[in-house]
Amino acid sequence: MNPFEEHKEILNRIEPGSAERCNQSFRPIFPDLVDHVVSDIYGFAYSREQIAIKTRQLLTLAILSTMGDCNIQLKFHLRAALHLGLQAHEIKEVFVQVAVLAGNVRAINAASIFFDLQTEIAQQCQPTD
Repeated sequence: MNPFEEHKEILNRIEPGSAERCNQSFRPIFPDLVDHVVSDIYGFAYSREQIAIKTRQLLTLAILSTMGDCNIQLKFHLRAALHLGLQAHEIKEVFVQVAVLAGNVRAINAASIFFDLQTEIAQQCQPTD
């Protein structure tokens, strides 16, 4: 069994359907890279039980927000945080910490991505005529 298959359950727990999307889009083009990344992130880090997955997700949001230029990953993990049951006010507190420790620009950029995601989700939930 390849690392992707071995750890796709954790990936789907974080963001339902993401393993299948990854398997259809990125894995056919970059199988070795995808296997390596999935093994590192979901096989090593996310499978550890020393801290709760919600806490791990908050840490991930803080790190990606601080790094900047990780918009695709940040949006994925923001959606995952919501799926895991983290509340918007908890996620917003990450941006406060980022502003204090990494700078206002990084915090505002991350908060803007979160705002756009919330708008996107709200539009998907609205009934169509």
